[in-house]
Amino acid sequence: MDEASVSTTDDYAREPVSAEVTSTGWHLALIIIGGTIGFSVFIVSAQIGGSLGYYDAGLAFVVGSLVLGTLGATTSYVGAKTRLSTYILSEFAFGRDGAKLTNLAVGLSLIGWYGVISNFLGQASQQILLDVFGWDVSVYMTVSIASLLMISVTVKGFKGIDQLAAILVPVMIAFILYAAYASTVGHGTAIVASQTGAFTFATAVSAVVGSYIAGVIIQPDYSRFAINTKHAVWSVFVALAVVFPLIQFFSAVPSMVIGEPDLLAVLVSLGLILPAFLLLFFGSWSSNVLCLYSSGLSFATMLPKIGLDKIIVAVGIAGTAIAFVPAQDYLVGFLVLLGVAIPPIGAIYIVEAAYARRFVVDVKDLVADPKYNFRALFSWGLAIAAGYLSQTGTWGLTDIASIDSLIVSFASFFCLKYVQTVKRTSAQDRIPEKP
Repeated sequence: MDEASVSTTDDYAREPVSAEVTSTGWHLALIIIGGTIGFSVFIVSAQIGGSLGYYDAGLAFVVGSLVLGTLGATTSYVGAKTRLSTYILSEFAFGRDGAKLTNLAVGLSLIGWYGVISNFLGQASQQILLDVFGWDVSVYMTVSIASLLMISVTVKGFKGIDQLAAILVPVMIAFILYAAYASTVGHGTAIVASQTGAFTFATAVSAVVGSYIAGVIIQPDYSRFAINTKHAVWSVFVALAVVFPLIQFFSAVPSMVIGEPDLLAVLVSLGLILPAFLLLFFGSWSSNVLCLYSSGLSFATMLPKIGLDKIIVAVGIAGTAIAFVPAQDYLVGFLVLLGVAIPPIGAIYIVEAAYARRFVVDVKDLVADPKYNFRALFSWGLAIAAGYLSQTGTWGLTDIASIDSLIVSFASFFCLKYVQTVKRTSAQDRIPEKP
């Protein structure tokens, strides 16, 4: 098998994506939009809407999404410019062995979320099938069937995910819009009651940003397939800064009108049982394939002799096993902590690729690079500590722990790289010229 065919079957997990397999921005936008639609977004949107009302909630959705869109456009540009995955970019920033720590953190986080989403899908599906059709289906069966479908799509790589998004995203958006319309018929648009777990405007913006900040950091996994940097930037900005706030707003409308914080429960109460089930299933499917794919890419950097398709299958089996626990009873706190640890990785690889290397990156250079970049590891550790302090309310620059950790990592690593550059330039200037 020649080098080109290996790259294709491995979906360019360990090298730059070929220009021959790139896609337009519309394909990328659909993939990102599919990743933002899920049960957690429905719940958070409903609670924000019930707490703030239409105007302030809509403004919070817009502000938070603009933050995500701006950050996402930045990481997307880096991915499209270098044609490399998040995890190869991390190797340039943290060193070949140092990046194993960061890539492991991302991989474990995504496997964990895969398990949490699958577990909830299994339990909710079991309840809907029992209440509506009288079918007593085991959670293990629903989780296993769903995981089999997710794995079968993900092993096809970016192409499979692209095809899935093209089918599911328009259907899910149609369901959300119809739910918003159906809930206002006969009910009007007045807010019935404030939901539990009240949000202020600041905490609402924080929740919106936190809901997809990890997705922003792993954006190079998908934007590396963009035709060019322009398509990479506008696709992410449209998906996150334009479409995402609309999804949140229309997801909140039924809950605000009827006074039920669960969009799926609202759909069932309106008699829209099949749309409720399909929205739950499709949302979990489109989110989990991204978790599975990016997690597979992260482990591919640590397991260079194993094909990406085999890694994806193994990760899918592990995530399914976690879903049987049930996962959320044990993992959510750990995953929240990882949510603070992941954003700094993006800031650090941006500084390394854009500032330190001026986008001149070649995978072959990694062999000559140091195994550990202690400046990057120090900045990462400092950022995690800052994010933890922000999470506990001890200290913070903003109301968003993940953003605090991102800011600290960017500032500290940029300063360290700047000092390194100055010292290196001064040393070169002191070398006497040959007579």
